[in-house]
Amino acid sequence: MIIDRIEPIALRLPAPKRPAGVPQPLVNADMCLTLCRVTTRDGVVGYGECLSLRPPMQNALFATIRDAIAPHYLGKPVGQKEALNLAARRRFASFGRAGTVMNALAAVDIALWDIAGKASGRSVSAMLGGARRQQVPVMASLDKYDHAGHARQRVEQALASGVAAVKVHEAGLEVIEEARRAIPAATPYVADSNNAHTLADIRRDAARWAALGLLWFEDPFWPPEDLLDCPALPGIVIGMGADFGSAEQMAVYSRTPAIGVLQPDVCMLGGLSEAQRALAMLAAAKKTAAPHTPFVGPAALASLHMLAVTEEEGYFATVEADDSMDPYGIGLTRWQKSLDVPTGPGLGFDPDPAFLRHYLYTAG
Repeated sequence: MIIDRIEPIALRLPAPKRPAGVPQPLVNADMCLTLCRVTTRDGVVGYGECLSLRPPMQNALFATIRDAIAPHYLGKPVGQKEALNLAARRRFASFGRAGTVMNALAAVDIALWDIAGKASGRSVSAMLGGARRQQVPVMASLDKYDHAGHARQRVEQALASGVAAVKVHEAGLEVIEEARRAIPAATPYVADSNNAHTLADIRRDAARWAALGLLWFEDPFWPPEDLLDCPALPGIVIGMGADFGSAEQMAVYSRTPAIGVLQPDVCMLGGLSEAQRALAMLAAAKKTAAPHTPFVGPAALASLHMLAVTEEEGYFATVEADDSMDPYGIGLTRWQKSLDVPTGPGLGFDPDPAFLRHYLYTAG
């Protein structure tokens, strides 16, 4: 099968409406979803996605797919997807081994895996080595509230929906502690501080962080390189890697005692071809892999397939959204106990054409 057309698709989704009794997060803005539709000369269509979130990033990614990534792939065989991914990484290395170009590359690469699965009648998880589980538990991934009472209230609402785990995006230790009080001891709890602290901050309050009993503490401080020479922090499991751009970077950090969990993100890694390598490297290093969930499009489905094949059970992180933001109508945006792993060929589902028409936006 020869790649004939590569079309980036820009979508703008309005911010989810907050019903009465639901606190407002720090930011509640419209969301950008950037998909990519790849068509072969045989007429087989696959969909991919890159993580864009906000308009400036979407414009840059749309143009990068259209003007840089697409010419590299057009006219090439789908069956060479891994080799084409590697060649693209080398070709564009001078623009960085992580970031915009790798993210744009992911959109095309995921679509090629979707096409390969459709052509062979195999699911992505089967192509990744075979699913170890048919369902993946859901983790409610909360917005940032920067308010102890609001964060706790939202945690309580998430738990009432039946989710298996909770993740907060907060920097303040007091806010994270207050949210902890609403969570049963047996319910997995993750805090993501988005690099807000320093290593010295964490060491100063190490006893309080350890007392939280976090499943992992995600991206706790900046710069992350401080972890490379850091011994294990007693009682604190650090998770990171969602912004890593290569399997080799994952491998370097897997040797660090302070890191207990590494989080390969299919978008940041440049697609499933590199994510497959990252999962293999982490398995060889006997390091826990907890694939990071992008937003709600094809990359989220790709992440769901990754979560199906990891040795240890992970969690599909469902963001604060509503059903109108799900391009498949299968519950990717719904807080619930678990999600079924798609068993159909490729990613298992195609986006609803009506959804694409409704939210289509001119970008780039």
